[in-house]
Parts: sequence; C-alpha cells; structure tokens
Amino acid sequence: MERQLASRFVAHPDAAILSSQPGLGVVLGARVLGEFGDDPHRYATAKGRKAFAGTAPVTRASGLRTVVIARAACNQRLVDACYLWAFAELTA
Repeated sequence: MERQLASRFVAHPDAAILSSQPGLGVVLGARVLGEFGDDPHRYATAKGRKAFAGTAPVTRASGLRTVVIARAACNQRLVDACYLWAFAELTA
C-alpha cells in the first residue's frame, strides 16, 4: 500500500513542493495534500488556509480584556497531520 501511495504522490504536480518541507515524507505529505486539497483557488487568503488548519488564533476582546484562544472549529485530521509534521521536523 505504501508503494502505491508513494507512486501516486510522486506523480502529483505539488509533490516536489511538499517533499521539500522539513519533516514531510511521502505518507505524511500525501496526508497533508489530501486534507488541504490541490485546488490553488480553494482558499482566498493565507488566513483562510490557517483557519481551516486550526493554526490561526481567535481573539476575543471585551471592554476590559483581550483573550487569545485556540480555534475549535477546524479540520481535526489536518490538525493531527500538522502536529505530526511539526514533531517530525523537530526530531529530525
């Protein structure tokens, strides 16, 4: 199954870009690509992509305080993939 995944991932036009990122191998790169999608016009801005991935913070402000919290509404599979990506980059 991994050989079949690798052959299809390498054939994708964005595979070279994803493979050049530290911590992304074939399996995790294919997972990130699958969760983000390969349509370049899917997200209008980089902020939209960050919000979808769950990495954009949410700021809640009232008259007295400002609180920054983690985003709850996000693609949890993509959050898990980004977590594994960051951990692989740190340990490599």
